[in-house]
Amino acid sequence: MKTVLFRQLAVLFLLLATRAISAQQLKFEKDSLGAVLQRAQRLQKPVFLFFASAPPAPGQPKEQVEKKYGTGLDDAPVADVLERDFLLVKAPFGSLQSQRLARRYYINTFPTYLYLHPDGTVLHRSFGNTHEAERYLRDITTFRQKLASPDNLSALEKRYTQGERNVQFLRQYLTTKRSVGAPISPELLDAYVQELPVKAFDDFSEVVFVYECGPIVESRAYKLARLNKKLVDSMYATLPLARRSVFNNLIISNTMRAAITRRDQSLAMQGANFARGTWPARDYSRGARVYEQNMLHYYQALRDTAQYLPMLTRFYERHYMAGVPDTIRRQQAAQQAMRGPFQNPQPYPNLAKPDSTVKMVWVESKDQMPDMYAVDLNNGAWAVYTSGTRRSEYLTQAMRWSQRTISLDPRAPYYDTLAHLLYALHLTTEAEVTQQKAIAQAKREGQPTDQYQEVLRKIKSRTL
Repeated sequence: MKTVLFRQLAVLFLLLATRAISAQQLKFEKDSLGAVLQRAQRLQKPVFLFFASAPPAPGQPKEQVEKKYGTGLDDAPVADVLERDFLLVKAPFGSLQSQRLARRYYINTFPTYLYLHPDGTVLHRSFGNTHEAERYLRDITTFRQKLASPDNLSALEKRYTQGERNVQFLRQYLTTKRSVGAPISPELLDAYVQELPVKAFDDFSEVVFVYECGPIVESRAYKLARLNKKLVDSMYATLPLARRSVFNNLIISNTMRAAITRRDQSLAMQGANFARGTWPARDYSRGARVYEQNMLHYYQALRDTAQYLPMLTRFYERHYMAGVPDTIRRQQAAQQAMRGPFQNPQPYPNLAKPDSTVKMVWVESKDQMPDMYAVDLNNGAWAVYTSGTRRSEYLTQAMRWSQRTISLDPRAPYYDTLAHLLYALHLTTEAEVTQQKAIAQAKREGQPTDQYQEVLRKIKSRTL
């Protein structure tokens, strides 16, 4: 099943995000973004890239839909300017195109609006929905100012490519990248710290700046930023929890991404150990759990099923099946309450790439928030299925997790997960019945049923 998939820390924000109705009045290009960018370079015309959010559930009154999802993006003053001055590209919510572009541009919030230089460089990023046309016009004005600036990100990238390396330029380049959510490579950050005198790492603000750029554990930048241990201890003691959590998460995600790219298990373990160390010593069990989650992510990304599947099944059996659901829910609620204020900090210092570790759960409002214990358990079951294994011991364990998920919080995606697992276990009749339940539940939830219907067709024809 082609399911919309997102990184776990991004899911809850997505569920709470204000969603915009599709911009019907805007005329979007039919070609792929690549083809549009080629034309943009020929015409020297900027590109507006719109990541649409989920449409409203079917059956809602028109007035309610307009009140909740109407957007000033369609207002004539905005639409006229966009169509005159930009090439417009839309990434429909849930499409393969949207998922691919979301990974490319580090999108984890919908709707998101990217304003691109004709060469494809992101110069301005905005997100969220509002009825106020003025907000979109201000974004366009801000973009035009950046486009006209000789120090916009596109120009800075050219200067870096041409070999400019003085410390003032590199700091400007890093700051500009962070301001639009562009990733910072380890090589760029190491180049910056290499230009600094050693005494710079006795400067509190300098060390904080390096940390907020997300140095990879054991990189040159990471080691130099930690030269003054007393200063680092002071930083962790005095900065607000929200700010510390942001750069800790960025260090973890960048380190794990580098480990995956390099296929470096030692670096992955260092990143996972750093993640474990962000929890207090008295909370050893949560620290250990975070370590395991990061290593699971590493092994899954490398498709190392020999390491991944035994670790995954131990993890879920120990932390979910053997645990008391209410206790786990309380822990999740406390952790989410702590994360809430800084999940999407400004100005975009930690926009992590979405990946395929979780299955999104459709939720229409805050009042219908899913049971996060069930969400996590379903993610585990789905991860076993998507690993490609057909070993019955793993599939049977995942089936048990999926059955418990449904008993806790029956939702369409959970029935869909169970149907896939039953099919993989050659229990095709049960799989067919379960997928029919997924379709019926999707209708009750106001979800689209097309994908569930397609899975049912494949189950019946034995082609899933």
